[in-house]
This record gives sequence, C-alpha cells and structure tokens, in this order.
Amino acid sequence: MPNQPRQDLKSPLKKLLGRYYSLAGVIVFLLGVLLRLAALGKTGFFWDATKDIGTFLAVAVAIPFFYEKLIKSEERQLFMTELEELLDSKFPNYKAGLKLYEDGRPSISDKVDILLNAKSEVVSLGIAHRSFVGYFEQRPPREFKDPILNLLEKGVIFKYIFLDPDCEIAKQYAQDRAELELINRIRTSLDVVKALRAEFDKLGLPGRFEIYISSNLPYMSATCVDGNELNGQMLICPYLYGIKRAEVPHLYISKLEHQIMFETYWKSVRKVLINAHQV
Repeated sequence: MPNQPRQDLKSPLKKLLGRYYSLAGVIVFLLGVLLRLAALGKTGFFWDATKDIGTFLAVAVAIPFFYEKLIKSEERQLFMTELEELLDSKFPNYKAGLKLYEDGRPSISDKVDILLNAKSEVVSLGIAHRSFVGYFEQRPPREFKDPILNLLEKGVIFKYIFLDPDCEIAKQYAQDRAELELINRIRTSLDVVKALRAEFDKLGLPGRFEIYISSNLPYMSATCVDGNELNGQMLICPYLYGIKRAEVPHLYISKLEHQIMFETYWKSVRKVLINAHQV
C-alpha cells in the first residue's frame, strides 16, 4: 500500500506539532504576563505599549489556546451559551434582522408586533389560516382585531391566500397528512374571513381585505409585511412531513439585513399570489 508510509509519518508528526503548539501557547501566555508585570507602576509611551502588548499576548492569543485545549465539550457549550446571552444583553442588535422561534408558532403579541410595522400591504400565505381565524374568534378584540382595524384605518391592504379546497392537491395533501377534516376547515376559514371582509367593508376604511385561493401547494406559511419595500419583513414556516404546522420552528427575516434570503422567499410568495385567483 503506497500511502501507508505517508500515514505512518503523519501520525508522529501530528503529535510532535501538537507538543510544540502546546509549548508555544504556554510561552506566549507567560511572555504576556511578564510584560504586564514589568510595566506595572511605570509610565511613559514605551511602558504603555508594553502593557498593551502583554495584554494582547496573554488574552487575545494565549487564552483562546487554553480554552480550545483544556475546556471540556460540556463546559465549552456552557461557555458559548453564556457568551451569547451576554452579547444579547450588551449588543441587542448584533443579530438584527433574523429571529428564530424554535418552539413553533410565535405568540399573538409577537405576530401583532410584526403586523404593526405594515405601511401598505400584508400578504399572508397558508393552507387554512386556522390560527388567524382563531385570533378573531377566540381572543379579546384588543389583542388582535383592534390592531388589524388600526392598520385598515391607515390604508393597509391584507391579502390572504388559501389552498383551494376543491383542487386535487388539497385532497392529496389532506390524505398524505391524514388530516381528514382539512378540506372542511379550509372552507370554514374562508367563510369566516369573507364575513370579516364584509364587516370591515361596511366601515368604509381606506384599507381592505382581499381573499385568494390557490391550487399550488405553498410548501410554507408566510406573513409578508411590505414585501416590495426596502424595510420589508417576513415570518415564514416550512411545512414538514409528520410535524404539526403549529410546532414547526418559525423564522423572522428583515429585508434590510438579509436581502437575498428575503427576496428568495418573497419571490415564491409572489408566484403563488400571481397564480391564485381572488374570490
């Protein structure tokens, strides 16, 4: 085997380099400490520079080395968690524009906070929009209905896209997921949203509800706020096989911070909307 001698050589070489690497880390750390000690109590440009160099060698070079070499994996994970919490508290915007709701659907207050940023348009893509309907039917008006009315008063247009309950894809999707009541749930949600549209139309508000049905499976739910604007925002949730839609992690995306990702999802939503028809 021609590669065997090379492998036999690499193994002791790695061990040798590892020893030198460890020795170099110790030397750099001790050198940094010695420079700091030598500069203690002394003033002047030279000694100030010596202190800075010592700090750099001891902290910026040697400590990461010791951390990598000596801390166990469990302690490393704890360290990273605490570091992330510290960054979140000290620099709340260092991960701006991207937020993950790992436990599933965000709270109604989180959803409202996103919607309240709308200036002109909200496009909501889904299957049956049961959670949306539930917000109107089961929650106090102040939690959801009143904020929606405020947006309609400002002229915001809401576009809700449902999966067409009469299309073949809807039937196949319901069978595949063993959701035998899905078709009826879509129809019930459509009836509720049509009634809401009629109620809001009577108020003569500048904004309005638009209802669409699509025969294209959307593959995700998405709430898009001002998708065509520079400050667009989006809440998305992919449909995962064998997982309830409410339990799938949701992702919030800001267009300003993550334009390529935002535009990719927004392009898909627009295509579904273009192929849908208004009812």
